[in-house]
Amino acid sequence: ITHDGKTFEGEVENLSLKGLFVKTDHKIGIGESVDITVLFHGMSADMSFSIRAKVVRIAEDGIGFNFRKLDVDSLSCTNADPEAQKRTGDLIVGKFGSHTKALPH
Repeated sequence: ITHDGKTFEGEVENLSLKGLFVKTDHKIGIGESVDITVLFHGMSADMSFSIRAKVVRIAEDGIGFNFRKLDVDSLSCTNADPEAQKRTGDLIVGKFGSHTKALPH
Protein backbone atom coordinates (compact mmCIF):
# COMPACT_ATOMS: atom_id res chain seq x y z
CA ILE A 1 0.00 0.00 0.00
CA THR A 2 1.43 3.40 -0.97
CA HIS A 3 0.14 6.59 0.66
CA ASP A 4 1.78 10.02 0.51
CA GLY A 5 4.97 8.54 -0.95
CA LYS A 6 5.34 5.98 1.85
CA THR A 7 4.84 2.26 1.34
CA PHE A 8 3.78 -0.33 3.90
CA GLU A 9 2.56 -3.92 3.83
CA GLY A 10 -0.35 -5.80 5.33
CA GLU A 11 -2.23 -9.06 4.98
CA VAL A 12 -5.47 -9.20 3.00
CA GLU A 13 -8.22 -10.55 5.23
CA ASN A 14 -11.21 -9.97 2.93
CA LEU A 15 -11.25 -9.32 -0.81
CA SER A 16 -14.17 -8.59 -3.13
CA LEU A 17 -14.63 -6.93 -6.51
CA LYS A 18 -15.41 -3.64 -4.73
CA GLY A 19 -12.67 -3.52 -2.12
CA LEU A 20 -10.60 -5.24 0.55
CA PHE A 21 -9.73 -5.23 4.23
CA VAL A 22 -6.03 -5.28 5.09
CA LYS A 23 -4.73 -6.31 8.50
CA THR A 24 -2.04 -3.79 9.45
CA ASP A 25 -0.86 -1.62 12.33
CA HIS A 26 -0.49 1.35 9.97
CA LYS A 27 -3.33 3.92 10.04
CA ILE A 28 -4.60 6.25 7.30
CA GLY A 29 -7.52 8.70 7.53
CA ILE A 30 -10.98 7.99 6.14
CA GLY A 31 -11.33 9.27 2.57
CA GLU A 32 -7.59 9.16 1.83
CA SER A 33 -6.54 7.76 -1.56
CA VAL A 34 -3.89 5.05 -1.86
CA ASP A 35 -2.30 2.81 -4.47
CA ILE A 36 -2.52 -0.89 -3.65
CA THR A 37 -0.72 -3.86 -5.17
CA VAL A 38 -2.18 -7.23 -4.17
CA LEU A 39 0.06 -10.27 -4.62
CA PHE A 40 -1.33 -13.82 -4.78
CA HIS A 41 1.17 -16.58 -3.96
CA GLY A 42 1.07 -20.37 -3.88
CA MET A 43 -0.71 -21.00 -7.15
CA SER A 44 0.86 -22.45 -10.29
CA ALA A 45 1.91 -18.87 -11.01
CA ASP A 46 2.16 -15.79 -8.85
CA MET A 47 -0.48 -13.21 -9.77
CA SER A 48 -0.89 -9.59 -8.82
CA PHE A 49 -2.96 -6.52 -9.53
CA SER A 50 -2.50 -2.84 -8.79
CA ILE A 51 -5.38 -0.50 -8.13
CA ARG A 52 -6.25 2.93 -6.77
CA ALA A 53 -8.46 2.79 -3.66
CA LYS A 54 -9.98 4.98 -0.97
CA VAL A 55 -10.00 4.35 2.80
CA VAL A 56 -13.59 3.67 3.90
CA ARG A 57 -13.08 2.02 7.28
CA ILE A 58 -10.48 2.04 10.05
CA ALA A 59 -10.47 -0.76 12.60
CA GLU A 60 -8.19 -1.64 15.47
CA ASP A 61 -6.60 -4.42 13.41
CA GLY A 62 -6.56 -2.86 9.94
CA ILE A 63 -8.00 -0.70 7.16
CA GLY A 64 -10.94 -1.16 4.77
CA PHE A 65 -10.52 0.11 1.22
CA ASN A 66 -12.98 0.69 -1.63
CA PHE A 67 -11.58 0.25 -5.15
CA ARG A 68 -11.85 3.24 -7.46
CA LYS A 69 -11.96 1.11 -10.61
CA LEU A 70 -11.02 -2.53 -11.10
CA ASP A 71 -9.34 -2.99 -14.47
CA VAL A 72 -9.09 -6.69 -15.30
CA ASP A 73 -6.18 -5.86 -17.62
CA SER A 74 -4.18 -4.79 -14.53
CA LEU A 75 -4.07 -8.43 -13.41
CA SER A 76 -0.69 -9.90 -14.19
CA CYS A 77 0.83 -13.35 -13.97
CA THR A 78 4.54 -13.60 -13.16
CA ASN A 79 5.16 -17.19 -14.26
CA ALA A 80 7.62 -17.45 -17.16
CA ASP A 81 5.78 -20.50 -18.62
CA PRO A 82 3.25 -19.08 -21.17
CA GLU A 83 1.06 -22.21 -20.99
CA ALA A 84 0.91 -21.99 -17.19
CA GLN A 85 0.11 -18.28 -17.52
CA LYS A 86 -2.78 -19.04 -19.85
CA ARG A 87 -4.17 -21.76 -17.57
CA THR A 88 -3.84 -19.56 -14.49
CA GLY A 89 -5.14 -16.46 -16.27
CA ASP A 90 -8.24 -18.20 -17.63
CA LEU A 91 -9.93 -18.01 -14.23
CA ILE A 92 -9.54 -15.41 -11.55
CA VAL A 93 -10.60 -17.08 -8.34
CA GLY A 94 -12.02 -15.00 -5.54
CA LYS A 95 -12.98 -16.36 -2.16
CA PHE A 96 -15.99 -14.72 -0.60
CA GLY A 97 -16.59 -15.98 2.94
CA SER A 98 -17.24 -19.70 2.74
CA HIS A 99 -18.09 -19.54 -0.98
CA THR A 100 -15.54 -19.76 -3.76
CA LYS A 101 -16.48 -18.20 -7.06
CA ALA A 102 -14.61 -18.47 -10.39
CA LEU A 103 -14.80 -15.37 -12.54
CA PRO A 104 -14.01 -15.40 -16.28
CA HIS A 105 -10.92 -13.43 -17.22
